[in-house]
Amino acid sequence: MSKRDKPPSSELVSAADALDAQLRRFESLADQFRRAPLNSEKSLERASRLLREVAEQDGVLNESVSALVAAVAKTRDRQQKEADSVNAHAQHLQERAETFKALLGRYGALGQSAAELNQRMQEFAALRAQAQGEEHSAALLSSLQGLEERMGQVADEARAVVDQAEAQDFADVGRQAESLRQQILSARNKLGLVRKGIGAP
Repeated sequence: MSKRDKPPSSELVSAADALDAQLRRFESLADQFRRAPLNSEKSLERASRLLREVAEQDGVLNESVSALVAAVAKTRDRQQKEADSVNAHAQHLQERAETFKALLGRYGALGQSAAELNQRMQEFAALRAQAQGEEHSAALLSSLQGLEERMGQVADEARAVVDQAEAQDFADVGRQAESLRQQILSARNKLGLVRKGIGAP
């Protein structure tokens, strides 16, 4: 990465770099002051000048420390803001997970109802194959009517799951529930044709 592409330093990094530079200058001036000879008028004047520079640099250094402290405080505030945001989103995640779990429970119950319908349809098919005479036809029609009613109930349950899934923005569950509902309605329509075939109104 070239210097041109390098992202700008953060306020915290800039403040730390500035403090480090000012500290190095302070140490250098202090070292020069301590090492300055004091054996002539010129050297005394130079030492006095160095002392003033050390004092001035000490003030600059204090300002750099204050700037770093302020930058650290801002960084801490940013960190806290992000932490609060993450915590809030984590709470939202938990709520969504619980909502999805409840929705999935309803869909699972719907699947069990569909499996029970499938079993009843198999039993109806076996009864139909054995049906002979008016007595058997009456039993067949009774079974058919109960099966159609139950199919309508399960289809309504599926519609409720679809509506809930769409309202809660879980489109995949909604699509699966709608697909199951369409299968149930299709099977019920076929049973209607069977009912007409055996002479029922």
